Amino acid sequence: MNSFLDYGFLVRALLAGGLLAVLCGVLSPFIVLRRMAFAADGLAHASLGGLAVGLVLLRSGPLPTAANYAISFVFTCGVALAIAYFARRVQSDTAVGACYVAAFALGVTLLSLRQRGLGRLEHIFFGSILAVQPLELTLLAGLTLLTLAACVGCWRWLGAWTFDEELARAEGVPVVALRYALMLLVAATVIVATRVVGVLLVAALLVLPGAAGCLGARRLSRIVLASLAAALVSALSGMAASNAANIPPGPAIVLCAFGCFLVAFAWSRWRDRRAFHPPSLAPLH
Repeated sequence: MNSFLDYGFLVRALLAGGLLAVLCGVLSPFIVLRRMAFAADGLAHASLGGLAVGLVLLRSGPLPTAANYAISFVFTCGVALAIAYFARRVQSDTAVGACYVAAFALGVTLLSLRQRGLGRLEHIFFGSILAVQPLELTLLAGLTLLTLAACVGCWRWLGAWTFDEELARAEGVPVVALRYALMLLVAATVIVATRVVGVLLVAALLVLPGAAGCLGARRLSRIVLASLAAALVSALSGMAASNAANIPPGPAIVLCAFGCFLVAFAWSRWRDRRAFHPPSLAPLH
């Protein structure tokens, strides 16, 4: 254990994986139950625009600075607010598609104008959990604590809003504020998690644990706990598989999350079959 702790990058990678699992595990059920999976995927792609703006304006070195993250956060939050605003006037998938493709195209354009930024596209798309720096770890820890506090503080409202928005509105739940808050938390998660698993994979971590939780449980509290368990198992097993098979950790984590989804799907099918076809009673003699 002492020799393991001597490698700071491994300790940071494990901490980042655990924090990311808790963060995505808590947010994912609400994204799935509110049918915002496409919005999460759109924000993940739109974040490329914010990353590109930060690179072009700041001309930073190989490691992102706090200013890079600030610019990326403001840009991605702007896209999230635009999606939430347009979704009230047009269909939600239309609002997501219109906003994220524009932001993604802007990012590619800016990176192409700055030729030196194109070499970082692979890092932006796929991330590197082994290269996590103390700054990213601090941001991830702060965002995780903020998300947990928000969920605990708004739990009563979240339960009503998640399953029936119209009834929640009639009961005085601030559904609009909850929708904007969830979009902002997803945007912040995308920005911080990009360094860990990349733009193309963070959307999967925001959807698969919640999908597994919804298949494995029916009450909201149990769904969140199941989602947390799936996310933690995915992160730890994915990093272990990455180390054993010498494959990138980001895709390995996502594949393990998909494995958890398949297990939850098989469990739900077996449970439903048992419910509709209970075992017959033994004949009485």
